[in-house]
Amino acid sequence: MGLFRDLSQLPETAKGGVLVIGNFDGVHKGHQAVLARALEKAGEIDGKTGAEVTVLVFDPHPRQYFAPHAPSLRLTRLGTRARLLQQYGATNTVALTFNKNMAEMSAEDFIQKIIIESFDARAICIGHDFHFGKNRAGTPDMLKTAGEKYGFDVLFIAAVSPDNAGERPYSSTAIRECLTRGEISQATNLLGDYWRLEAEVQQGDQRGRTIDFPTANLSLEDYHLPLFGVYAVTVEMLDGTFAGQKFTGVANLGIRPSFETEAPRLEVFIFDFDGDIYGDTLSVGLADFIRPEQQFDNLDELKAQIARDVQSAREVLASL
Repeated sequence: MGLFRDLSQLPETAKGGVLVIGNFDGVHKGHQAVLARALEKAGEIDGKTGAEVTVLVFDPHPRQYFAPHAPSLRLTRLGTRARLLQQYGATNTVALTFNKNMAEMSAEDFIQKIIIESFDARAICIGHDFHFGKNRAGTPDMLKTAGEKYGFDVLFIAAVSPDNAGERPYSSTAIRECLTRGEISQATNLLGDYWRLEAEVQQGDQRGRTIDFPTANLSLEDYHLPLFGVYAVTVEMLDGTFAGQKFTGVANLGIRPSFETEAPRLEVFIFDFDGDIYGDTLSVGLADFIRPEQQFDNLDELKAQIARDVQSAREVLASL
């Protein structure tokens, strides 16, 4: 997978191609349309094999840099994003650290040092409202003028909307809003797939084993938090002994109010599975929202509710 964190690591084949700039958090249907246009342009540059398409993103998100204590905006971690971008046609993903130096880089320097010197881009593909450089001083018009001067094409991609008239354009913001409200089918429609959380399985308190519902515990750190509650989920093992295997399950996302207050986490009961996956990385997709998180007076009440949740999740997943 072509994920690079430093411009010095960039292979020579990534230069002279199509450079796509944006955040691409979620890699939703709007992002997919941008990549499709970039691939088309790459074929025009080199009709035999196609020039490479490289996506430039910034990590952390610039808004997270300027407001470090605000809740996380992240829908997809960097590795996830790179895999999805590759799936939709990108050869390389370059994630530049957004720090003080990047925040203070002028728009003119960004064009000269990043676009021209580092990537020698033949074409730039950006959203219609793209701004860059210190204080967002760089505009699409400035980039177009630079392209005419230095010999690279600039493609402005308009916002992409669902087919239904009056629908909001696809956007990461709209997906976050859907997840916050527990509107999972709407988020899925915007993404083109389930929203997925990828994380390592951590050692928990193993309380689930005592009530016959052992769970895989995943940290929600650095993710945008969906509505707390119980979800029907899909599960894919990304590494370890069971790498590549896929399952379904039911998960509680939240702080477990029946026990001690703690940082939010995802606890997944995987259907028809028995194995040691501590330290393994899982991709958990939210398929549907079942109910809000609630508090129980004792373990018997909790066990009975989990049994009902398992049945609900199986029925939901069978209908999807």
